[in-house]
Amino acid sequence: MSALFFVAACSGGDRVIKPDQSGGSKADGVVSMSSTVSLFHPFEPDWNVAHEGAATRCRSWGYKSQPTFTGTREFCQAWDKHGRCMETQLTRYYECHG
Repeated sequence: MSALFFVAACSGGDRVIKPDQSGGSKADGVVSMSSTVSLFHPFEPDWNVAHEGAATRCRSWGYKSQPTFTGTREFCQAWDKHGRCMETQLTRYYECHG
């Protein structure tokens, strides 16, 4: 019974990762939004939040239209001794318009 409680306690928590702005260029009209995932917590970032964040940044720069998704990048930040990627930074790029 206590093992079941332990599993239930460990499975709780936020399974959604909220991406943060990680860079961009006002002159180029590009915003990057990133999240970090790990081998032991492989939860998918909420890319709707990323799009909203990019739209907010584009508006603050004076762009009028919704940004468009232009691509992704995955970058391994930490490897274990067996060659597995332990921590990955996921980045999506958005282009501002108008």
